[in-house]
Amino acid sequence: MRSFSLVILFFFIVNAASGQSLDWWDALHNYPQAAGTDRDRYINLSPGYLGPNAMIMPSLPNMIIDNEFWVQALGQRHSGNGDVTKNFFLKGNFPLARGKVGLYITSVPYESWQVTPKVRDERRMMEISGKGSNTGDVAYGFIFKIFEENKVLPFNFGFRAHVKTTTGSQLENARSTDNSLYQWEGNFSKTLINQEAEKLLIKMSLGFVTWQTNKNGLPGGADYRQNDAPFYGLGVEYLKGKWFYGADISGYTGYIGNRDYPHFVRTQVQYRPGSIAVRAEYNYGLQSWDWNTLSVGVRYYIQELLD
Repeated sequence: MRSFSLVILFFFIVNAASGQSLDWWDALHNYPQAAGTDRDRYINLSPGYLGPNAMIMPSLPNMIIDNEFWVQALGQRHSGNGDVTKNFFLKGNFPLARGKVGLYITSVPYESWQVTPKVRDERRMMEISGKGSNTGDVAYGFIFKIFEENKVLPFNFGFRAHVKTTTGSQLENARSTDNSLYQWEGNFSKTLINQEAEKLLIKMSLGFVTWQTNKNGLPGGADYRQNDAPFYGLGVEYLKGKWFYGADISGYTGYIGNRDYPHFVRTQVQYRPGSIAVRAEYNYGLQSWDWNTLSVGVRYYIQELLD
C-alpha cells in the first residue's frame, strides 16, 4: 500500500511539474483586464505578429496550366524577426482539365520553432521557453485559364482562387491564425522566347487577400474583425534545357497598418534530368516580413494529363 501511494505521489509531482503556470503571462499582459478572459484573443492576427507559416503566400502562377501530376517535398529554414523556424513543406499539382483548369494542395505537416524572449512577449505567446513544435495549415487553390496568348489577347489571362484552411495548431503561441484566409487574383503572362529548348516568360498578378482578425484594441492589434489587402506581383521564368529559373517580387498591403504589409523577393531554381527534379528556393523578406527562407527538396513528376 505504501509503495502504491509513493507511485501515485510520484505521478502527481511529475504532472504538476509538467504543467505551465500562466501567472507570468497574466501579469505581463494585464490579463484579463486588457482584452477579456479569452487568452487567444490577445494574439494579433497579422503577418508580422505570427510565425512564418501562418499566412503563406502561394507562388505566382504563369497561366500556362501545368498538365503534369507531381508531388513536391521541401525542407525549409526561416530565419529573422527574432524567430528561427524549421519545417517540412509539401505540395501537389493536379491538372483537372488539360490546359484549362488546375488544382494544387500545400501542407506544412510539421514545424519546430524558437523565438527570443522579446518576440515571445511582443506576440503574447504563452510558451515561456519560446520554443516548441506544431502542425501547420493545409491550403489549396484552383487556377482557371480564360484566354490563351495570341488568340483573343496578346497575353495569357486567367484567375486563381486560393484558400488557407484552419488545420494549423498553436494559436496560443502565434503559430497559426485559426481562421481561413482567402485570396483572389487575375493573372497575366507573356511569352518572350518560345523555343523547344528555351523559354522565357514574364508574369503579373493583381488581386486581393482577406482574413479575420482579433478585435482586441491592444498594441499591434485591430479595431476590426477583418482585414482586406490588395495583392500584386511581378515575375519572370526562364527554362533552358533541364534547368528552370524563376524570380518574382510580390506582396500585399492591409488597411489596418499593424505589420500587415509583407513583401517578398522570391527565387527558384530546379534541375530536372528525368521524373525526379532537385529544387531550391530562396525568399527574401521585405517590410513587415523579416524572415529569409531557404528551401531545398525534390519534385516527383508522376504522369501527364492526356486529352
